[in-house]
Amino acid sequence: MSAKISVIIPVHNTAKYLDRCMESVLGQTFGDIEVILAENLSTDGSADMCDDYARRDSRVRVLHLDRAGLSHARNEALLVAESDAVCFIDSDDYVDKEMLEQLYSQMVLYGADIVGYNLAQEKDGITQIAPGDDDGSVISLDKVQLVTAFLLNVDNWSYTSACTKLFRKSLFDNLKFPEGRFHEDHAVMHLIAEKCTKAVWLQRAFYHYVYHRESITHTPTPQKLYDFFCADYDRYRFIEEHKPMLTSDYTELVNIYAVRCFKHFRIFMRNRQSVGQKTMKNDMISSLSSMAGNEALNSKIGLRLKIIKYAYPLFFLIHIAFRRK
Repeated sequence: MSAKISVIIPVHNTAKYLDRCMESVLGQTFGDIEVILAENLSTDGSADMCDDYARRDSRVRVLHLDRAGLSHARNEALLVAESDAVCFIDSDDYVDKEMLEQLYSQMVLYGADIVGYNLAQEKDGITQIAPGDDDGSVISLDKVQLVTAFLLNVDNWSYTSACTKLFRKSLFDNLKFPEGRFHEDHAVMHLIAEKCTKAVWLQRAFYHYVYHRESITHTPTPQKLYDFFCADYDRYRFIEEHKPMLTSDYTELVNIYAVRCFKHFRIFMRNRQSVGQKTMKNDMISSLSSMAGNEALNSKIGLRLKIIKYAYPLFFLIHIAFRRK
């Protein structure tokens, strides 16, 4: 008989954090789980640690992949996951021991396709939880409400991250995390929500996101800036395509993502490492120009996009020329 929840944990050079993560997962009060460690090209002993966990606990399976990448690890693990419900945990983070029990009970109780929850941020040994994020209340959401919440709460990591949700595995049929791109969660979360019939959000901060100074996530590069732009531009197009569904929030949403795309591009152009990245630059200019005629945009962002489209040298002079870092 297969487990009720598949816990997918990508592993890449996280040996010094893996024990804490695995102890939090294997020590869950809900034990009917399979743990899939999707290890890809680690060089710090993580691979041996994964194999050791599989030898000691029959619930643990290990995939040794020949290609690195968070999305690739998740996608490969989803192909072999045997449970009807799945969740994702990063191997340098950890979770509260009662998390899976409470999430699964909410999924069964409400017949939900997604059960979302919150995270606690840990930095320099200090844990921070936003007010109201751990009061235990439950919010029920239909598809439109969930899609809108994922799009509106764009700066809330709990809504953006794949690691703060228990999913029906069927939601990933014909849908993968984008490989070779950063900000992979941001690129797909609204698409997963669109496939959802019903969801609940449990106001508990079960997930402990641990900030590491050495993490590449916090180091801006032209590729990461471009990928973030692309994820937000894809969301803008999604909003345009689903205008009838998002009627009451449409104007607010298109302005949010037009502004975000503009800011991503401006940051990209001010980054000295971006000089010479003509393909990325031209693609962003083309995308921003396509937004310029949207009558729902407010006058400020609408004017900025028209300047990019029709008078790019003026935009460059005003926003870029003397502000590169």
